[in-house]
Amino acid sequence: MGFKKIGVACGINPLPGLKIKAWLIATGSDLDMEVEVVESAEEMPLEAPTPRIALGDRKIAAFLAASELQKAGCEAVIIPDVRTEPFLPELQKELQVPVISLLAGLPESLKAEGIRRIGLLGRAVPQEFYEKLFGADFEFVKPSEDLAPIYDILQSPGEALKKHGFSSENEEMMKAGEKLLEAGAEVLIPNCTQMARFAEELRLRGLPVIDLLRNSAVEAVKATPKRLPKPFKVGLIGGLGPAATVDLYDKIVKATPAKTDQEHIKVVVEQNPQIPDRTASLLHGGVDPTLAMFNCAKRLEDDECDAIIVPCNTAHAFLPYLQRFIRTPFINMQQAALDEIKATLGDKARIGLLATTGTVQTGIYSDKAKAMGLAMFVPDAEHQERVMAAIYGPKGAKAGFTDGVCRDDLLSAAEVLVRDHGCNCLILGCTELPLILDESDDFEVAGAHVVVIDPTAALARKVVKTAEEAFERTGIR
Repeated sequence: MGFKKIGVACGINPLPGLKIKAWLIATGSDLDMEVEVVESAEEMPLEAPTPRIALGDRKIAAFLAASELQKAGCEAVIIPDVRTEPFLPELQKELQVPVISLLAGLPESLKAEGIRRIGLLGRAVPQEFYEKLFGADFEFVKPSEDLAPIYDILQSPGEALKKHGFSSENEEMMKAGEKLLEAGAEVLIPNCTQMARFAEELRLRGLPVIDLLRNSAVEAVKATPKRLPKPFKVGLIGGLGPAATVDLYDKIVKATPAKTDQEHIKVVVEQNPQIPDRTASLLHGGVDPTLAMFNCAKRLEDDECDAIIVPCNTAHAFLPYLQRFIRTPFINMQQAALDEIKATLGDKARIGLLATTGTVQTGIYSDKAKAMGLAMFVPDAEHQERVMAAIYGPKGAKAGFTDGVCRDDLLSAAEVLVRDHGCNCLILGCTELPLILDESDDFEVAGAHVVVIDPTAALARKVVKTAEEAFERTGIR
């Protein structure tokens, strides 16, 4: 016996939802399939000040219900609401769980039966939608004008039926259906969810009505499509510091080969400038940022990000603690930069590291460089102090300065690395430093021409490459 878990948004339309639930179980039994039906209680707002707001209410309610059922692990979802049909593609684009249309497979099956003329029983959705969906092989019978007020009343609560002297929904729907048949319709499609729930009774009375609720249930059990792949989304732990966060995001945007807004990468920024200073923690016993960083990473993981990035070099010293509990992979900034250097300069690379003292002492660059067979050098104590001043000083990058004293301090350290150690490549190993000095393939310093690598830019390029590879696999952005 097989097993399927199917969700029904019963709260959107309770009575039709219950009918779908019954059909799901019955169909599963016929096919020797155990069907577990999960219900969503998300309700449709009853009142809205304008039709456009009412449409927005309907879309959001349907999305909330489907999202709830997706998180419950359902293999497919049915929304018992005819008015939802026109925007199912919009809904499906935001979900991975397949949403089964009430009209699923109908054009093909009716065409196979030789049926060409269709009557719409109700007017919840404009006829143009059906004409486009079914195509030129079908003709939709135009209802007589006297059916319009009947449809409006049938789509109203039961009290309205009695007020207008209607004996019952069935009787009035029978009359409306018979008029459509007289006009040439070969089959009737309920164009109102409330009418759809009477399809079984109307069929027993000889009216050729398609049972949309049964149709969607059978389709869900027999041919549940696989879950759609999830678009690639990167999560960014921000605020380390705020300007560096903006810088990384800007570089991701600029590195993306996009011609439209829609071709860019999904990015979630968990901006927390209150994360304790990483260098102060490493060097001076300051507050440990591990928990604050973990909380950010966990939020990004819960938001189903496919990768996490951190625009702070020193913060990478704390990633090993996070990675023991976070399943989502981190794209490592230092590794991205060193991979680019290796690809550009090979074993001839002599790397000068400009970074915070915390970053230098943790070995997050030097250990990786050594493992890759790359020579790396750092400034002497005096010039390391000038690098720290360029970052943390009163005229430094974290204070909002990008030129003047901070640039002079940084260049002095760069000159020492090139002149005394023969460095042909400099790493701007703090995310604040690219705000002072630009990345370059041919930067002149101390009478030599060197490569200047911005790890933030290298990380951005790695993110874009990873996202493009994911798109090539899934075809979904």
